[in-house]
Amino acid sequence: MTRPDGNPPGTGARLDALGRVVELAQGRLENSALDPARAVLERAAARYALSAEHTLVVLGGATGVGKSSLFNALVGIGLSPVAVRRPTTAEPLACVWEADGLEEARPLLERLGVDRRRQLCRESPLGTGEIRFDKPEPARDPLGGLVLVDLPDHDSLRTEHRESVDRAVEFADLLIWVTDPQKYADASWHEDYLKPLSSHGGVTLILLNQVDKLPPGALPECLGDLRRLVDADGLDRVTILPVSARSGEGLAELNEQLAELVAGRRAAMDRLSADVHKVAADLSPLIGLAMDGDQILDSDRERALAGLRAAAGVSSLADAVAARAATGALPLVSSPLRALGGLWRGKDNPTAVRTAGPDVPVAVPVDRGALDQVLNHFANALATKLPREWGRALRAQITGSRRDVAEQLDLALGQCELAAVDGARGGTLPARIGHVLLLLLSAAGVVAAAGGAVGLLPGYAVAAGAAGFGVGLLGSLLLDVRARASARARAIRAGQVAAGSLAVELAAVAQDGLFAPAAAELDRHRRTYEAFATVYG
Repeated sequence: MTRPDGNPPGTGARLDALGRVVELAQGRLENSALDPARAVLERAAARYALSAEHTLVVLGGATGVGKSSLFNALVGIGLSPVAVRRPTTAEPLACVWEADGLEEARPLLERLGVDRRRQLCRESPLGTGEIRFDKPEPARDPLGGLVLVDLPDHDSLRTEHRESVDRAVEFADLLIWVTDPQKYADASWHEDYLKPLSSHGGVTLILLNQVDKLPPGALPECLGDLRRLVDADGLDRVTILPVSARSGEGLAELNEQLAELVAGRRAAMDRLSADVHKVAADLSPLIGLAMDGDQILDSDRERALAGLRAAAGVSSLADAVAARAATGALPLVSSPLRALGGLWRGKDNPTAVRTAGPDVPVAVPVDRGALDQVLNHFANALATKLPREWGRALRAQITGSRRDVAEQLDLALGQCELAAVDGARGGTLPARIGHVLLLLLSAAGVVAAAGGAVGLLPGYAVAAGAAGFGVGLLGSLLLDVRARASARARAIRAGQVAAGSLAVELAAVAQDGLFAPAAAELDRHRRTYEAFATVYG
């Protein structure tokens, strides 16, 4: 990714992007995979907080390769009087090139574990002597701002020496490795330091010291062999300089390179950039590539919805709800005469209907096993498009929602069924009132006919009463047939409405409990990938 001006993002932008990657990938990638990135961010914050005017250069190497001699040769005359002799203990020794910068550089050196008694300053000869205001101010030392640290031997048997080297190597702006014709092929140096820092060739310098001890004509062969080994370590960009602390060979070129480095004030940024690049290379297979649009495919949505409909039994819900609605509504619209003498007993008996077993479909809770299959298939369809670690996290999130999705579907199923049954019962009141009125008419006819028969009422009361009884009885039976047919029709419609409502509710549950979280996770991966593209520069 490049900036609008066509240039790659700077180290600061890459570090900011790395912070976003760590934040977004938290909980999706293993902590062990993100810890190196966190360490780089922590080192960057610490380095930015310390002196920006200084360039921290460390000298590392094995026992006897002449690190201390090179350190003294680079420092030259002008060591502070309090530190003319180096302490005999094998601890880091630091020299700050400008005396007025020593206090500012102290936090930087303390970060490396350099004791204050071994934090020295080098006074430039150009700055010594009586101050004359009639003379122009002397030019600044080309190495002004340099902080040079001589480290303990990395092959020391003492653990604290090795830890001191490791701490300095992690934090230094420029790594200068000193070796000699006898030890440049040492396997521990290559395996423990050069190969792990193969991405840091731009901030690494290798000095082949003591070349004055080589036989005439042996230097090219020695340099060629060292070059081959270093290239095999992945440091084909690293510069190798032949030097001699005793004869001074190569020191002028070394000073020029250090002066250029210090003047550019780029070493700290280059080192952090190399750290970011190494972390990015390690994270690359875990972040993977962006999906096409990072969206859920319509085919995956339809497949999941079809599976949810099957798990919730939408196809059989209409019949089940219709049967239940009819079971509740038919007794309410039936004539009370049905209960007399066991008329139509059996199939029309409410108890028989409720206990008819397989003859009456019953709405059941969501099939948990089928739901598991739906979630697994949906998760696999998305996870296979993501890197393994991220896909595993997405799969766990989707399958982990099983309980919530099942409960929401069960709730939706119950509400749809209850609403449908209640709706089917809503049209029973007119039929019930009609049965009451017709039966009252029959009862009145019986009373009138009896009164006429015993002479309490006029003679025509017998015929009128018989007619009223017949009309009431026949009307109730006819109303029973018509009302029951209407109740069955309402029950069927209620079942269809329940199935449609459940389909709508099911789509809403799938969106809120499945599709939306999955889409948010895919969008999180997309944003992580975009930030990671900036990290890679």
